[in-house]
Formats: sequence, structure tokens, C-alpha cells
Amino acid sequence: MIIDPAGLTGLEAHRLLISLIVPRPIAWVTSISTDGVVNAAPYSFFSGVRSKPPVISISAGQGRHGEKDTPRNVAATGEFVVNLVSEEQAEQMNRTATEYPYGVSEPDEIGIELAPSGTVSVPRIAGSPAALECVLERIVPVGDPPASLILGEVRAYWLREDLEWDRAEGIDPLTMNVIGRLHLDSYLRITETFPMERIRYKPPGE
Repeated sequence: MIIDPAGLTGLEAHRLLISLIVPRPIAWVTSISTDGVVNAAPYSFFSGVRSKPPVISISAGQGRHGEKDTPRNVAATGEFVVNLVSEEQAEQMNRTATEYPYGVSEPDEIGIELAPSGTVSVPRIAGSPAALECVLERIVPVGDPPASLILGEVRAYWLREDLEWDRAEGIDPLTMNVIGRLHLDSYLRITETFPMERIRYKPPGE
């Protein structure tokens, strides 16, 4: 089967793409407006770009009323925080996906506890297992109407006290109990992993 994306409606194209790019990590982004209002919104078009200096990417499409709060705030202040989402926070995260009017604080409306960050003025979500404090590297408009591809440099990592960080191995993702996004209203738990040794190419004769 060959599917031509040019023949799909916007909704069909979106649903096909999100059913193929699975699972997706969730960036629960906190940002702040120039008036000091804290916004929280989840984005599953989220990935790493490079490691040193660490740069991450988030893609924010258009909302029903135009540009979403996150890219608007990030463009104005140059700062944001990516909070990871544990299973215990799933319902709160889902409620922040609602498109509140600009100027309404999701943490205030829903009752999400915030905590100060160490390197940026934007607060992190207190219950998250880990948070990435970021400064804006650039915003790239993609398409028409444009999605906002936000590139941010991570200035600090905040880790929950019980998480064990190994300099060689990093952090065991199972200990964070994070969730991921699948198709439509489906999410997944990370309950187990399996190892695969990386195979290095050997030229003939070695």
C-alpha cells in the first residue's frame, strides 16, 4: 500500500503520522508570559538534537485560535522547562492539553504544584521525576500555517532525589515511571527493557 500525503486531509495526515511514530516521549513544557503567567502544556513531538552542548527540540503546531501559548511565551522570554511525565501525573498532564485562553495559568486552574528552577526564571513542575531547564536556541517556522520547531539548549538537569545517576550509563528509565504517547488517546507505560549489544562494522580481513 502506498499512501500519498497530498491526498489526505489535515486530520487524516496527522492521525496517520502519530500512529506510525510510536512511542513518543512527552515534553510537559512550562513557560511564562511577559506578564508573569505560568503556562503548562504537553508536546509529544519531542526529541534530542545533540548532546554537548545538549539541545532538544519540540514541535508546536497551530492551535484552534492560532499560535499556541508555549511558542509565544518562549519567543518572548527565551526560556522554558521540559518536565518528564510520570504515570502518577498522567491525569494532570492530560488536563493541561486543554486550550485555555491566553493568559490563563494551567497550573493555577488545575492545582499543579510548581517549584523554582535553578538557572531559568520559569518554574518546573514539582512532582515530575526530572526536568530540563532550557534557554531558546532558535524557533524555526515549518509549513503553512507554520508549526513552531523550538530548539532549546539545556542549561541544567533537575533530577528527583531518589533517582540514581551513573556517569557511564545515565539513568535507568524504569526508575522514573514515565509514560509515552501512542495513537489518539492511547498512552503506554515503560515496564521492561531488553538488551541488544551494538554491533560494530569490521572491514573484510580484520
